[in-house]
Amino acid sequence: MRVDVYPTVLNIPPAEDLAGRVAVVIDVLRATTTICTALANGADTVVPILTPEEAFQVAADNPDRMFLLGGERKAVLIPGFNYGNSPLEYTEARVKGRPILFTTTNGTRAIRRAAGADRVYIACLLNAPAVARELARLEQDVAICCAGTHDQFSLEDTACAGAILHFLAAAGAPVETNDMGVVARDLFREYDGRLGDLVHLSEHGQRLAKLGLQEDLLFCAQLGRLTILPVFTEGQVVLPD
Repeated sequence: MRVDVYPTVLNIPPAEDLAGRVAVVIDVLRATTTICTALANGADTVVPILTPEEAFQVAADNPDRMFLLGGERKAVLIPGFNYGNSPLEYTEARVKGRPILFTTTNGTRAIRRAAGADRVYIACLLNAPAVARELARLEQDVAICCAGTHDQFSLEDTACAGAILHFLAAAGAPVETNDMGVVARDLFREYDGRLGDLVHLSEHGQRLAKLGLQEDLLFCAQLGRLTILPVFTEGQVVLPD
């Protein structure tokens, strides 16, 4: 199988180039970590939205759905939203059974751009081993789509892509990858066992730390905490039956 890694949202291939492949979207700090956490805690669905204005409009047009609004701009809670982009906010008590409209600076754009793939998984360090096992089972070519930070390379997303490649190899899957995949795999292996150091070293991690979000960094750096496989389908992220 062929697994190519794309380092930023701008590098994600167009729909015609994703056709026939499985896409995996990663935004460790923090969108995909938050989405996975919300769904693991019982959220009904997470709908990736591109702008806050769109989220307000969808909520207003569907009052019966009782949407929660979640997300950030520049790592800060959007005025009028229920929650920000911290996975620690999306507890079972707050989200169980509720649909969420979710918009972030990088991650939700990446999810929407990857929609042309045959199947789109949402991944982070929390569920990277489980995603790798699923990819090994499927035996399809894969596009690992890192969101990056403000359209730039990010250490944490690249390391997560490397974790998926590492666990694919551990599952016995014969994998070919591109140069970015080699870099990603080597980065993960260098920091395996100390991913907390890596997220603190990253530029975005340092920015979040300055905002007092060190607990988010520690949470996002946990490897293999979850086994869920969220899928983006028909405009929303859900857990398959």
